[in-house]
Amino acid sequence: MKSKAIHIVLVAAVALMVSCKPSVPSEYIQPDDMEDLIYDYHVAQGIAMQQDGSQDYNRRLNFELVLKKHGLTQAQFDSSLVYYYTRADRFQEIYKHVQERLNNEAEKYGAAVSEGPIKAASLSGDTADVWKGNRALMLLNDRPYHLYQFAQKADTAYRAGDSFMFSMNTTWLMQQGNRQATVYLAITYANDSTVKQYSTVSSSGNTTLRIPYCKERVKEIKGFVMCGMRPSTDDTNSLCVLFVNNIQLFRFHNKIIEQPVMPQPQRDSILEMKPDTAQYESQRGPGQHVAGRPLTIGDIQKMRKNEPKK
Repeated sequence: MKSKAIHIVLVAAVALMVSCKPSVPSEYIQPDDMEDLIYDYHVAQGIAMQQDGSQDYNRRLNFELVLKKHGLTQAQFDSSLVYYYTRADRFQEIYKHVQERLNNEAEKYGAAVSEGPIKAASLSGDTADVWKGNRALMLLNDRPYHLYQFAQKADTAYRAGDSFMFSMNTTWLMQQGNRQATVYLAITYANDSTVKQYSTVSSSGNTTLRIPYCKERVKEIKGFVMCGMRPSTDDTNSLCVLFVNNIQLFRFHNKIIEQPVMPQPQRDSILEMKPDTAQYESQRGPGQHVAGRPLTIGDIQKMRKNEPKK
C-alpha cells in the first residue's frame, strides 16, 4: 500500500512538471519537430557540399527538399525560427539534442564525417583527428550564446614536430545585417611559446586554420568560435544564427630533419694584422708582402732605417 502511494505521488509530480513547462504556440513548429528539421537541415547542407555545381544553389535546393519532407513552407520555418531565436535558452536545448545526434552519426563513421577536408579512410598512424569538443554548434549574435571556447591538454600521443589543421563547416541563417564570425586557434609548446592563427568567417562553407610544425612538444591547444555581436543601437530581433558542424582538429606527425652545420671558414690571420703593428724582417725584399698588401717604397725605407748599423 505504501509503495502504491509513493508511485501515485511520483506520477503526480511528473504531471505537474509537464504542466508547468511553457508550451509553444500551435502556429509555430513544436520543439521535437524543430529538432528533426534542424538535424535534416544539417545533413542536407553536408550533402550539398559534396554535389557538383554552385554550392549556394545546392544548399537552397536541398533545404527546399527538407521543408517539403516535413510539410512546411519557408514562411512557417522563418516565423518559427524567429520565435525560438527570441527564446535562446530553449533553442540551445533543441540544438544540444541535434549535436548529440550529429556526434553519434559521426562516431558511427569513425568520428570523421566524409564531408570534411580529410576522409576517415585516409587517416593513418601519423594523422589523427584529436578533437575532443562538440562536433556541432549553434551561435547567436547575443550574449551569452555568441561564443564557444575550447581547451585541451596534449597527451603522450603528441610529439615534437607535430603540425595541426582545424576545420569546420559553417552555415548562416539571417534576415539582415552583416554576418561575421571569428575562429581562433592557439598552440602552446613546452617552452611556453605560442603560435596563433585566426580567420574571419562571413560566408557559408568550409573554414580551415593551419599551424606549422615546431620542434617543441605541444603542451596545450586553445581557441574559440565567436559570432559577431548585435550592435548596441540595434533594438530589433533580426534573425542571425550561425550553425557550425563537422568540427575537426587534425594532428600530423612530421619527421624533424636536422640541417647539417656548415663549417665556418677560417679567417686568415695575416688579414687581421694592423700595418702599424706588423713585424718587418730585414730579409724581406721589394717583392715581399706584408699585412696583405705589397711593400711600398716607404716600407722599404723604414725597414732600412731600422736596420742596425754595422
